[in-house]
Amino acid sequence: MHPADTSPSTRTAEKQPLADRPPNPSIVLGRRDYLSVLLRLTAMELYKLRQRPLTRGLALIALLTPLLVFGTLFLFSAGDGTGQVAQLLLPPTSINIAVQTALTPFTILIIVLAGSSAGGEYTQGTIRLLFTRGPTRSQFLLAKVAAMLIYSILGISAMTLSGLLSGYLFSLLRQVSGPSAFLTTSWLLHTGLFLLLAMLNWFIFAVIALFFGILGRSSAAGIGGGLAWYLLEPIFGQICQLSSGLVQGPVSAFLRAIPNYLIGNNLASLMAHQGYYIFGSSSASTLSDLEALAVLLAYLVLLLGIAAWLNHRRDITN
Repeated sequence: MHPADTSPSTRTAEKQPLADRPPNPSIVLGRRDYLSVLLRLTAMELYKLRQRPLTRGLALIALLTPLLVFGTLFLFSAGDGTGQVAQLLLPPTSINIAVQTALTPFTILIIVLAGSSAGGEYTQGTIRLLFTRGPTRSQFLLAKVAAMLIYSILGISAMTLSGLLSGYLFSLLRQVSGPSAFLTTSWLLHTGLFLLLAMLNWFIFAVIALFFGILGRSSAAGIGGGLAWYLLEPIFGQICQLSSGLVQGPVSAFLRAIPNYLIGNNLASLMAHQGYYIFGSSSASTLSDLEALAVLLAYLVLLLGIAAWLNHRRDITN
């Protein structure tokens, strides 16, 4: 249509505020308060992640891996005359195996998802479109953080349940007798805390990947930065620990203290303390739960604070 042919009614509709327009039954606007908008944005992020082939492939691998792990234990238990290997198929030990399987290699999954989620908006050029749709920049960032939290909860829960079911089914084939009674209120409480800490483990590394994705404005930066932190932090801690024995005085004390402020060590300390009550394993960590939680909270505040500042102040016009 030629610009000169626009009718008065069309011009009036263009100038009419959205709130005063007649309702359209095919459009559901929803509430516009901060929390409602944030919840809809979180649902949008979950939908985008769910529709990606990468997410589906990673989810399938994560669910099938516990089956492979417990299937391997089942095969090894055939030649074990003492039956000790077969006992690994049943809880409480099977819970530890399932969770450690989720944490050891599969933290990489949440790093890939988070890094590509944050950096992908810059890589694909959709970040400008998002920031002109009405919600604030902080709402878009919080929606991504909330989506990663939900995926951390679902991922750890699904892998733990898959491991428990796989171990139980294989134990039936091997006719393994269950361990002595362990299902008490205290055991359930510590097991719940153990799983929450595993979810926190995934979530923190997701936040790290989100941070690097925003900092580097690309999926490669988010995934690469998250993986580098995950893989190199234990090595850095070992170097500091070994180097502390080569020097003396304040420098030695400083190097010895550095591992106490690393994310992996604090997460491992918290989980080891709960593992003492669940599996009867000893905890060699000298860190208190309160100190470890304070360190992890400080990391979350620092990473999300810098990411929010960059997200708010950065010019994305080009």
